[in-house]
Amino acid sequence: MTRLGNKIKELREKNKMTIKELSEISGVGQSTISEIETSKAKNPKTETLAKLAKALNVTVNDLLPEEQYNSMKKEEK
Repeated sequence: MTRLGNKIKELREKNKMTIKELSEISGVGQSTISEIETSKAKNPKTETLAKLAKALNVTVNDLLPEEQYNSMKKEEK
């Protein structure tokens, strides 16, 4: 599992949420969340991470190392 996947799973469990509940709150598909948590999704979109972060009451920066966050922002421009 990547740091990102670990962090999302950790926050989801801390909030006592299932993947299904996080999916319903965030609007992100259950399979996408599962793939991020298990590192099958290598480069999730910033929009997806923003939805997950909002549902978990954190920022995207809280989910990613700063260098990775900045790199993703540049790639989407």
